[in-house]
Amino acid sequence: MEAKMLFGVGLVFETPEFGTVVMGANAELDGLLPSTIKEMIGDQIIIKKMDGEEQVYGVVSIQVSHSIAGKKNIGICLGKEISPEEVPAGSIVYCYP
Repeated sequence: MEAKMLFGVGLVFETPEFGTVVMGANAELDGLLPSTIKEMIGDQIIIKKMDGEEQVYGVVSIQVSHSIAGKKNIGICLGKEISPEEVPAGSIVYCYP
């Protein structure tokens, strides 16, 4: 089964409370309910870096926010064990099959 692309990583940041968060958007997901997007993501994701390296990460939490333009931004918290440097902007996030 081929993993479905969720989004390209546009922003990676770290919070003291939740750890590393990756954020991005995908116009193909804009028509879906947040609950459907969260269900698609599940409890693991694959992140493919620009050099081709793939890594599986556990998902701590998911936030789907709406812009005033009707677009959805997706934030996935990877936890405190992951450093923001491990996930460079431009990486691609996929559903874990």
